[in-house]
Amino acid sequence: MRLSTQLSTSLAIFLVLVFAGSFIINVKLTREYVNEQLATHAQDTATSLGLSITPYIGEPNGIIVAETMVNAIFDRGFYQYITVSDMEGNLLIERKNPNTQDSVPAWFTNLVEVTPPVQRTELNDGWTLAGELTVQSHPGLANETLYESVKQSAFMFFAAFVVAYIALLFIITAITKPLRIVVHKINDIQNQKFSQINYKPFTQELTFITQAVNKLSSSVEGMFKELSQKAEHFKAQAYEDSLTGVQNRSAFTRHMNALLSSTAHSDEGYLVIIRLAHLNAINTSLGAQEGDNYVTSVANILKQFSKESAETTHLFRLSGADFALVTEAISKRECSNKIEDLSETLVHCNPLKDGNRSVWMGVAQFSDKQSFSEIMENADSALMAATKQANGWQFASELSHIHSNTAWRERLNVILEQQYADMLIQPVMSIAENTPSYFEAFARFKDKESGSVIPMSQLIPASERLNLIPEVDKLVATLVFKKLSQAKCDVAINIANASLANSHFRTWLVAQLNQNTALCTKLVFEFEDSALIHHKDDTISFCKTLMTLGCRVTIEHFGENLASLAGLRAIQPHFVKISGKLTKDIHTDKDNQLFVSSLLSIARGLNINVIAELVENEAESVTLTQLDVAYQQGFYFAKPTLWQN
Repeated sequence: MRLSTQLSTSLAIFLVLVFAGSFIINVKLTREYVNEQLATHAQDTATSLGLSITPYIGEPNGIIVAETMVNAIFDRGFYQYITVSDMEGNLLIERKNPNTQDSVPAWFTNLVEVTPPVQRTELNDGWTLAGELTVQSHPGLANETLYESVKQSAFMFFAAFVVAYIALLFIITAITKPLRIVVHKINDIQNQKFSQINYKPFTQELTFITQAVNKLSSSVEGMFKELSQKAEHFKAQAYEDSLTGVQNRSAFTRHMNALLSSTAHSDEGYLVIIRLAHLNAINTSLGAQEGDNYVTSVANILKQFSKESAETTHLFRLSGADFALVTEAISKRECSNKIEDLSETLVHCNPLKDGNRSVWMGVAQFSDKQSFSEIMENADSALMAATKQANGWQFASELSHIHSNTAWRERLNVILEQQYADMLIQPVMSIAENTPSYFEAFARFKDKESGSVIPMSQLIPASERLNLIPEVDKLVATLVFKKLSQAKCDVAINIANASLANSHFRTWLVAQLNQNTALCTKLVFEFEDSALIHHKDDTISFCKTLMTLGCRVTIEHFGENLASLAGLRAIQPHFVKISGKLTKDIHTDKDNQLFVSSLLSIARGLNINVIAELVENEAESVTLTQLDVAYQQGFYFAKPTLWQN
C-alpha cells in the first residue's frame, strides 16, 4: 500500500473518530440540558397550578373550577400529562397528550429517548392535605429542538470533515511529492539516466533525502563512466593489438572458427601469414623503439591493403613478427596478383637497409571442410618455403608436401639433443640504489643448417603445437643452473603456461631445486599473469612450493587480467611486473598513469614489489619513478647481453 494511502486512511479514521466522539458528547450534553429544562418547566407549572386550584378542591363545586384551570394550562400543549388525585389516590382530574411529534422521526425519538422527569406537589386545605398534583412536560418539543440541533451539528461536522480531509490530501500530496520524485529518480538511475533532482521540498528531512539521491546519482554516473571506459579498455586489450591498432590473435582465432563453423556460409578463401624477417635483428641491434617503428610501418601498409577490399579482407597481428590476412571469395589468380603487389610494396620497409627482403609471406587456401590447425600448418609450411623464394612468398598448394610440423620437430629435437643455447641476461634495476636487483635470462637457439638465430616468435608457437614447451623450459632451466653455480648474481627464469600445467615438469623442477639448494636463494621464477586464471590452482600450489624452497616469484604482465587478483592474493609473490602495454609512452598517457597508480596501490596493499618492464627512454623512467615504481627494466638501462661468467 502506498505511503500516501496509508497516511490518508489513518488520518481519515482518526478524524471520523474525533468527529463521532464530539458528536456523541454534544448530543448527550444537549439531551441532559433539555431534560433539566423540562424538569424546571414541569416543577414551576406544578407549583403555580397547585396554589391556584387548592382553594377549590375542598368545595362542593370546586372540582369544576379546578378542572377549568387545569384545562387552561394543559391546552397550551407543552405537557405530557397533568393529573389531580385525592388522598386515597383516586383521580379527580386527568389530562394526557400522545407521546409523538410529527416533525421528528420515530427512530430518532426511540434512539434519543428523552424522558422528562415527573414533578409532584401536594394540595393543602389549611392544615389538611387535600390531594396531589402531578405534572410531566411533553418530550415532543425537546425532541424537535434536539433533532434540529443534531441535524445542524451533523452538517457542521460533515462539512468540517470534508474540508479537513481535502486539506489533508493536499498536505499529504505535498509531503510525499519528494518521495515520488526520489523513487522516479532511482528508477532513472537503474536505467542509467543520471540527471539531478531540482525540486526542493519544504520539509527539511525530505530535503536531506533528495540531496542524498543527487549525490548518489552523481557518484553512480562517475562509476558507470569509469567502468565503461575500463570495459572498453579491456576489450581493446583482449581483441586489439595495442601497438598497431589491428585485431590480435584472439580475434583471429574467433574469426577463423566462425568461418570454419558448420553454420557459416562462405566461399573458399586464402590465409596469408606475413612474417617480419628482421624484427629480431632490429630489436637486438637498434632497440625496441626502432622495432616498434618497423612493425607499425608494415602494419600501416597492410591496413591500406585490407581497406581496398574491406568487406572480404581482414587483418590481424598474431605475434610480435607475424601478421595474418584473411581473404574471402577470391580466386587464386586474383590472390596471386594482390600478393605480388603487396610484396613489391613491402620490399622497401627494411630499416637495416641491407638489401634483404623485409617480409616473407605464406599463403594457404581454406574451406569449411578443413580444421583450423590444418590450415595453420599449411600456411606455416608455405611461410617456411617462402624464405627460400626470390619473391619472398609461396602458395601452400604449390608445395610438393606439407612438412611444417615435421621440420619443426626435427629442428627442435636437434636443439634439445645439443643441450645448448646462447644465454642473454638483462638487469632489473633498483631505482633507489641504481644497481641490478636481479637479471632476467633469455635463451637464443640457433638453426643447425643456417647457423642463424631462430626467432622466438616462430620457435614458441611451433613448440606449443608440438607440445615441446616443457622440454624447452627444462633445457633453459638446466643451462641457467649450470651458469648460476659459478655466478654471484640473481637470475630469473621464465616458465611458460604449458610447462606450469605439466605435472611432470613441475616434479622435475622441484627435484632439480632440491639437488641444488644452494642456488635457490639466487633464483627468481617468472610466471605469466594469465596462469593465475587458466591454471590457478596449479600456479598457487607450485609458487608456494618454490617460495618454501627459498626461491623468489615474479608475476609478469600484471594489469592485463584483473581476474588474476584473487590468485595474486593467495600467492603474495615477491614481485609483479606491470605489463609493457601500460608502461609504453606512459609519460604522455594520463589514463595509463592513473591505472598504473591503482595497480601500485593494490600491490602495496599486498606488500609486493613492483617492476616496470619495457622502459625504453628517460621520460618513461622519470614518470614511473614519480609514480613510485621502485624497480624498472628495459633498453633505457641495458639491452640483453650475452651472459659471460
